[in-house]
This record gives sequence, structure tokens and C-alpha cells, in this order.
Amino acid sequence: MGISKQPPKKFPITKGLPCQLKWTFSTVYLTDGKSASCHKAKLHDYNVNGEFNFHNQPGKINERQQMLDGKWPSGCESCKHIEEAGGHSDRVIQLYLEGNTAPPELDKDLDATTVTPRQLEIYWGNTCNMKCIYCGPHYSNKIHAEQKRFGRFDQDGVVLDPDDFTLNPNIKRDTDRLFEWFEKNIQHLHKIYVFGGEPFLQVETERMIQFLEKRTLPDLTLIFFSNLNVEHERVKRWVDRLEKLIEQQRLDKLVIVGSLDAWGEPGEYVRSGLDLKLFEKNFEYILHNTSVQQQINSALTVTSVPGMVQMVEKINQWSKTKPIYWSFLKAADRDMESGNGYLYPGIFGDKINALGLTKAIDTFDTNTDGFPDSVKIAQKKYMEGHVKEFADAKPDLRKQKQLKTYLTLLDKRRGTDYTKVFPEISDWLKDL
Repeated sequence: MGISKQPPKKFPITKGLPCQLKWTFSTVYLTDGKSASCHKAKLHDYNVNGEFNFHNQPGKINERQQMLDGKWPSGCESCKHIEEAGGHSDRVIQLYLEGNTAPPELDKDLDATTVTPRQLEIYWGNTCNMKCIYCGPHYSNKIHAEQKRFGRFDQDGVVLDPDDFTLNPNIKRDTDRLFEWFEKNIQHLHKIYVFGGEPFLQVETERMIQFLEKRTLPDLTLIFFSNLNVEHERVKRWVDRLEKLIEQQRLDKLVIVGSLDAWGEPGEYVRSGLDLKLFEKNFEYILHNTSVQQQINSALTVTSVPGMVQMVEKINQWSKTKPIYWSFLKAADRDMESGNGYLYPGIFGDKINALGLTKAIDTFDTNTDGFPDSVKIAQKKYMEGHVKEFADAKPDLRKQKQLKTYLTLLDKRRGTDYTKVFPEISDWLKDL
């Protein structure tokens, strides 16, 4: 049974350090049994005392209270650094955006910390056909297989270890629990974001489509993040079925977000396995043959910047047919002392902006019809915030050395050569 369409509510909390995502948004990582309130936040177990509880478990409730008290919770350093540099972080941008809905509990109590989620992000599992430079076995079984083949690596603080990853042994049970939660609560959701691995390769996506085909949910926007390097007929079949629900007014919107970090050789290096011709074929089918909304999302790393200008030029070309929203997020952060912190663009300070990031942002055409002015302004401020952050960052020689170690290792494993793909970066690293 569906619900009538309601106008969106603006997020009403203004005291402290309000973050809409902390109250409205949950990410469910079925791969490892964790949940978070955004892509940078602290992870929490979603199975608490035998209950499936991904939104109002104790850790998340405590984080909301900290923000009401004007304190930055652990895991929120990414936004903190951008704001300290004078930029607009994810936290601030979320307060700008139109069309977001607040939990109904805030209608009566602006201090409420136990609330109903309005946006849900799902990672079904790690089935994927790519080995992106910034990714790991949690999101790609291809990377897991590669690490098992070559074994453990530990040098200069760069650690790759297949034994560090174990797929959630209860993933099937937890997936069933999530669908049981849908049965009771999906009418409260405003947006569902679907990730993988690669969602167009995963059987859970078919299960979700079948679930939606039995319901009428006119307030719901469904957003797929896909590498679009999947057999064209499969993409076409699933997109066409979902678009039919929109035509029948049983679903509000469908958004396909193409995951693309750069164009040309840099793009193919960063997203190992990328076939740009197949990406174009799938993206342009949706562009020219459907009313589906489209976006490009880029994982921002030091290695994606050299190919960003060419990618943005491509996005501008596509936007002549349909407005294309471009967004990016940092795939590595300044304070990361483990993991892939060496991919953080700011390890070279302001040089990374001059390499192409500033030009890419300036090249991107935000004057396309189809987006409210407030969204365009927020988007531009968000991007410029990262430029300010990287300009403010001090070059980190230790992480630069780690980057050289990592790229050299990947080249040995994959038969590539970063010195030819990224000559400027290679020059910066040659004496380390």
C-alpha cells in the first residue's frame, strides 16, 4: 500500500553542530555487518542484543547528542577540516539542499535523538568486476582474489592483507532482516541509495526490483551507483522496469549515478577493469532513451585529478541533452594513518589543485537547466571547499613515499606503468 505525496520538510535543528545525515541517513554495509551515518563516519555494529538496529543503536544516538552539544563526534574529521579551512563541508551542504526530509520526531522535539530514518544507503555485498585503486576486498571480490593470489604485502606503511577481510558470515540472514524491515518501514523512506560492489551484477538488486513492483511508493526516490561496465542488455532491462514504475506513478524518481573518476588512461588506471566504450554505451542509452535522472560521482584521489578536466568536458557535452549532476568525494583523508591515506590529494599540498582540480571545477558547467539555483551554489561551494582544504594542507613526504610504494606494487601485479600514465606525479615522486 502506498502513501500520498507530501511536501518535503527542511531540516529544523539549528543549535550545536547539526548534521542532517546523523538524523536522517543510515548506511548498511551487509558485507561486514556494520552501519554508519555517512561515507566518512564511524562504523557501528547493526546487530545489537540480537536485534537488527542500524539507525538507533546506542553509538549513533550518542553521536547525535554530541552534535546537539556542539561537539564533533569521532569520525567527522573530514567535514571538520574543510570547515576549518573556510570551505563548505558535506555537513554544511546538506543544510543547503532542497527537498530533503526530516524525521517526524523533530516536529515535536528538536532535541530528539531516537528518530525515524528517511534515507537509506545499502551495500549488498562485494561482488564486483573492477579493482579500483582506492577500493578494497570489502567492496570488490576481484580485489580480494588479487590479494589472495599475491599474498600479504607490508612495506613503508602500505599494508595489503587478504586475511584482514572476512565476509560477514550472516550476510544472507541480515539481507533477509533488511527486507523484513522494508516490509514495515519502507513507506517512511524518502531515498534509497543502492551500492554493491556493483549493484547491476547482484541478485539482491533483482530482489529489490521485484519487491518494488508489488508496491506503490510515490514519495520514494531510488538511486543506483553503478560502474556501468555491465552487459548492456542487463542494464537496459533493469532500468526499463524501474522507469515503468515511475510512469505508473508507483515510484517518484529513478537516478542512475555513473561511478567515474577520470577520463582516458588515468580513468582506466584508477578504475582497473574500466571499459570506457561500454560505460558510454550504457550511460548514453539512459541519456537518450529514458527520463531517468543521471549523475556522475567521482572518487577524488591524487591519481584521479590528471584525468578530471577531460571527464568534465565529457559531462558538459552530455548535459546538452539532459542535466548531469557531478559530485565527488574524497576516497582518502588527511588524518588516515592506516589504510589508503597516501591517496589523499593534499599530500602534495596546493600542487594537486594546479595539476587539474581547480581547472576541472572551473570547467564544469553549472548553468544547466534542471537544478535549483541553491543546489548549483551548494555544489560549487562544496567543490571549492576541497580546493581550500588541499591548499591549506602541508605536503607529507612520508605519505608521498607510501604512494610511490603502492603504485609500484600495483604495476607489478597488474602489468601497468604509473610513470607513463601520471608523468607529473611520477616526477614529484622520483627522488623519494
